[in-house]
Amino acid sequence: MAYQERKLASALQHAVGSSPYYRDTIAALVASGAALEELPILTKHALMQNFDRVVTDARLDRALLEHHLEGEDPGALLFGEFRVAATGGTTGEKGIAIFDDRAWLEAIANTLRFQKIVGIDEKTRSMGIFASSAIHISSRIGAEVRAIRPPAPRLNVLMPIEDIVAQLNLYSPEVVSTYPSFVRVLGNEQRAGRLSIKPRLIRTSAETLSQDVRDIAAEVWGATVANSYTCTEVGAMGHECEMADGLHLAEDSFVFEVVDINNKPVPNGTAGARLLVTTLTNRILPLVRYEISDIVTLATEPCRCGLPLWRISSIEGRREEMLQFSRKGGGIVEVHAHRLRSSLTRTGGVRQFQFSQLPDGLEITISLFADFDHRMVAQSVEDSLRETLANAGAEPRRIVVRAVQSIERNGPGAKERLVVARAP
Repeated sequence: MAYQERKLASALQHAVGSSPYYRDTIAALVASGAALEELPILTKHALMQNFDRVVTDARLDRALLEHHLEGEDPGALLFGEFRVAATGGTTGEKGIAIFDDRAWLEAIANTLRFQKIVGIDEKTRSMGIFASSAIHISSRIGAEVRAIRPPAPRLNVLMPIEDIVAQLNLYSPEVVSTYPSFVRVLGNEQRAGRLSIKPRLIRTSAETLSQDVRDIAAEVWGATVANSYTCTEVGAMGHECEMADGLHLAEDSFVFEVVDINNKPVPNGTAGARLLVTTLTNRILPLVRYEISDIVTLATEPCRCGLPLWRISSIEGRREEMLQFSRKGGGIVEVHAHRLRSSLTRTGGVRQFQFSQLPDGLEITISLFADFDHRMVAQSVEDSLRETLANAGAEPRRIVVRAVQSIERNGPGAKERLVVARAP
């Protein structure tokens, strides 16, 4: 804790001394010795609006970074020294991040030490299947980590599944890192007999991890799932140990605050409305109380593994994934889309799913496996969702189930979005 406090004091002094934005917004508070929780929160919207004044190098501005990302080689170093990444995120609002050498090495070091706690070293046959675009942080970190491992196939989630299966079978990885949604895809390939790998560990990242994904890994491979926690704007923040009982946080690289809807701290064991992160190592893009809209609960007791790093016990998803319905007896009830997943995952024939809020209910878009009758599956989905929502006290007037051939992955990260705005 004392080490973190010293790093925080240094990071705040650097921010107010080198960033025009922080000089205007927090310099007086920092000079007066104000506590971190007294400083203003930085949202993604505010970061993007004030980006040119947040960065600490006068050569950099948002237009320059966007031009670099739109160029032929967005993975190249800007000015020979900066790595630039972008995200659309669950909110759909674009974010841009920049790392100097020191900040990038810190991000890679956090990734490697987190992997070490689950038994991954430079000899492990470990590989990732994430985004294909070099503008996304998972692709960039993956490229760095591949350089110190046995040669592994370069796969991404947008490749034909037949090619992915063939190369996985040939490589036979001990560890596979990918999105939770893609674990479902690989699990179905294994069940069908086309995929024949035997990983001991599945690492997940970038999407909300639900229990059904852990169940799939245990059922088809006898594997443990270890979840990781990375944000494009800040880098690798946390990772589960082999106990798979919450995400250990890199408290020597960041300060984490879990707050309620009024930005007041919540006690450990209580779900907050958002997570605030203050970076301690990125001097080119300092982030002070940066808002991440994950619904996070901190653990109430140390992990059995003995690691001193505190941990997040659960992440329920993003605040933007909260849905509203009429309540039985009047009023409004909020139900997180994460709670509705089980209704879809336990319905035979459903391959992908996505929710859209309707003024009077819910629209669910589904894609199906071959040889399933879409009318029967749609009716099963509706019945199951109505039961789940009724148990939550919700009474939607309409539930619309729409079947499509496939649901496209979103943005440079090629993630599956759980909740999207309804198409006009």
